[in-house]
Amino acid sequence: MPLLLGIETSTSRCSVALGDGDTVQELVDERPREHHALILPMVQELLRGAGVSLRDLDAIAFGRGPGSFTGLRIAASITQGLAFGAGLPVIPVSSLRALAADADAQAGAAVGLDHVLVATDAHMGGIYWGLYRRGEQGLCAVCDDALAHAEAFTAAQICAVTATILAGDAWRVYPQILPPGAPWLESAAPTAREVVRLAARMERSAWRSAEEAEPVYLREASVWKKIAEQPAPF
Repeated sequence: MPLLLGIETSTSRCSVALGDGDTVQELVDERPREHHALILPMVQELLRGAGVSLRDLDAIAFGRGPGSFTGLRIAASITQGLAFGAGLPVIPVSSLRALAADADAQAGAAVGLDHVLVATDAHMGGIYWGLYRRGEQGLCAVCDDALAHAEAFTAAQICAVTATILAGDAWRVYPQILPPGAPWLESAAPTAREVVRLAARMERSAWRSAEEAEPVYLREASVWKKIAEQPAPF
């Protein structure tokens, strides 16, 4: 298994992790709007504590988004700078998938709950969302990461045809979209730990050069139009 450094700053939580997918160490800081000052010292502390240098790594994985515009820029730029300096490839990982993976881990072997529906606040009345099928081989995306207007989001319809776990902060910000009775894992969050675990299972074809460490914003006007035209993923 590859030895990976993971970085996730798409929300108010800042986290870094080190591991091979099976064994993962993580540092987390909950201070919002401090990611730019926290992330490099956290990386240094984690590597120093493990007795590892950047050149001992196989790659650097990062939460590519969607999420906080500033947070995504920080994760991508730090990842790119570290990767360039150490001559390492990078592994972009969906922050929504990392959120779903954390919810999946918290839910454990919950009987009958076969999907994870994640939704995070995109501000301006929007949400980022994704739907994942749970299985023995991990999570399988039912649809691409998407952006939707909260008032038009069809969570209740999705939950009506799938036994679904909910995760993400959109359910708190837009309580009107919370399906009655659906289990919501409010503490689930995209973490560097899950970024590393997901990246460790990805094919090498998903690895990228350092200059390709780009965030995914899902904010262009064309994306709003594209999402509005998409059929329901169920």
